[in-house]
Amino acid sequence: MNFKNIFSFVCLSLLFLSAHAQKVTIGNYSFKKNGGTYYGELVGGKPDGKGKTNFVNGDVYEGDYVKGKRQGTGAYLFSDGEKYEGDWYDDKQHGKGTFYFSNNNKYDGLWYTDYQEGLGTMYYFNGDKYVGNWHEDLREGEGTYTWANGVFYKGGWKADKKSGKGLFDWKDGSSYYGGMDNDMRNGHGTYYYANGDKYVGGWKDDMMHGKGIYEFKNGDKYEGDYDNGVRTGQGIFIHHDNRKYIGEFKNGLMDGFGVYSWPDGSKYEGYWIEDKQNGRGKFVSSEGDSYDGEWINGEMNGEGVLRMADGTKFKGNFKKGQRHGKCIEETVDGIRFEGEYKNDKRDGSFVEKDKDGNIIRKGFYNNGRVEVAN
Repeated sequence: MNFKNIFSFVCLSLLFLSAHAQKVTIGNYSFKKNGGTYYGELVGGKPDGKGKTNFVNGDVYEGDYVKGKRQGTGAYLFSDGEKYEGDWYDDKQHGKGTFYFSNNNKYDGLWYTDYQEGLGTMYYFNGDKYVGNWHEDLREGEGTYTWANGVFYKGGWKADKKSGKGLFDWKDGSSYYGGMDNDMRNGHGTYYYANGDKYVGGWKDDMMHGKGIYEFKNGDKYEGDYDNGVRTGQGIFIHHDNRKYIGEFKNGLMDGFGVYSWPDGSKYEGYWIEDKQNGRGKFVSSEGDSYDGEWINGEMNGEGVLRMADGTKFKGNFKKGQRHGKCIEETVDGIRFEGEYKNDKRDGSFVEKDKDGNIIRKGFYNNGRVEVAN
C-alpha cells in the first residue's frame, strides 16, 4: 500500500469515527406509550446505552437500552416496592435475574419474556425455600421445596402443585415416596410412620385408598382394601400372635362375612358387625366343641346347635352366651331331654326319653335341680 492509499484510509476512518461519535449523545427522551421520561445515552434520538427512566406511575428503570427498549442489564423498581435486577431483552425480563417481591419473597433464577422460566430459587419470607424448575411463574417439572423447620419435598411439580413421583421427609422419622397429584398423595406409594408402622399401596387425596399392605411395628399386618383411609372391603388381618381374620371389613372393623382362626386351632366362620360376631356363624374350639347358630355382639344369642366333644348335643335357644329357653338335648347314648333352660341351667317342666322314644321320666326343674320327677 502506497502513501496515498494509506492517507486515504486514515481519512476515511477518521470520518467514520467522527460520524459514529456524533450518534451518541446525552439527553432526554419521552416515551409516548407509557409516559416515561428518559435521561441518558441516545443514538439517533432514541435511548441506546446507559440511562434512567421515570414512569408516570412511579416506576423507575435504570440500566441498558437498545434502540429505545430495555435490553442488556438493568434494575426496575416498581412503585409498590417490588424490584427486578438482571437481564432484559425487548423491554422484558429475560435471561437471569433477581426479583424482590413486596411480601419479602425473593426469586433468583432464569426468566423468559417477563416470566419465571427454567431453573430458579424462590426464598420465601417465612424461611421456606424452593429450588427447581419454573414455567410461566409457576413451579413445574422437578424441584425441591424445603420448609423452614427442615421438612422437605423433592419430586415432580405441575401448575405450582406437587405432582408426579416425589419424596416427602417430615424429619420426625416419617416419610413418603410415591405418586402425587394436586399437592396430595395419589396413586401408589410407600409411607413410613414415625412410630415404626409402614404402608405400601394405593392413595387418593392423602388417604389410603384401594389395595394396600399395612405393617404394624408390633408385628400385626393387614393386606386388603382401603376406602378413604380406613379398611373397607375384602382383607386379611394377621396378628403378631398368629391369630388371623380373612373376610370383609367396614370402617376399619371386621364387618360382614369372615373367618377368624386362633393359633390353637379354634375357628369361627360367619358374620360380623363392628369386630364382633353378629348374625349366623359357626365356632369350633380346639377341644372339638362347636356351636352353629345365631350370634349377637360376640355371644351365642338366638337359635343354635351346641355340640360337645363328648358327643352331647344341645339344640335350642341361647341368650348372652348361655342356654336359655326351650331345647332338645341328647347324650351320645341317645338319652333325650326335652325341656327348658334358664341362665344356662335346666328350669321348668321336662321329659326324658330313651333312644327309642320311650319316656324315662318327666317332671320339673328349678334352677338346675329336679323338684318333681316320676
